[in-house]
Amino acid sequence: MMHYRKAENVEQEQSKSDLPFEDCMPKDKDFLWMHVKGGTKVGNVISHAQQALDKGEYRTLVWSGSGGGVVKTISCAEVIKRSHALYQVTRMTHTKLEEHWKPQMESLEELIVTRQIPTLHILMSLDELPADTVGLQKPNTLSDFWQHDEPRSRNPPTENNARKQKRPRYGRNKPQQQQQQQQQQQQSKHDIDIAAS
Repeated sequence: MMHYRKAENVEQEQSKSDLPFEDCMPKDKDFLWMHVKGGTKVGNVISHAQQALDKGEYRTLVWSGSGGGVVKTISCAEVIKRSHALYQVTRMTHTKLEEHWKPQMESLEELIVTRQIPTLHILMSLDELPADTVGLQKPNTLSDFWQHDEPRSRNPPTENNARKQKRPRYGRNKPQQQQQQQQQQQQSKHDIDIAAS
């Protein structure tokens, strides 16, 4: 590939009929379809979706993302569930992506590489979905992945040791962190001085 340069990526256009929700999509109602890409600003799409649900414009929405947008797609769905009681169904498909490579020598032809990239679709509805829907997650419930049979800790967290178990969050409050570090250093010097005397 050293005699080629990458030109463009052409992703297959999808329509609402391509979505993998034939068994649970409301037939008589329109839905909001949110396409999430790697460069999408999560706050913008979430506020748009929340306004549409709050105003009653839509009762069903679908989040779709592929490639770099998959993680943001999950984030959007999780954030919107905090403000609305939604039924959820998550499905995966593949989208065809064509990579175009232009030759840098006259004797070569253009190359087109076709790949299938995973695409995540999350259907969310304010209305109840059929109970026999595969992968249905009801509002305010945990999926099977979060349920476990591990015994509880022998030492349940009390208010004092719960504070000790919190991890420090570096990078957010630098002046506060610096102050805490200085206090810890002073305390340790003080403890050493007491031990030495």
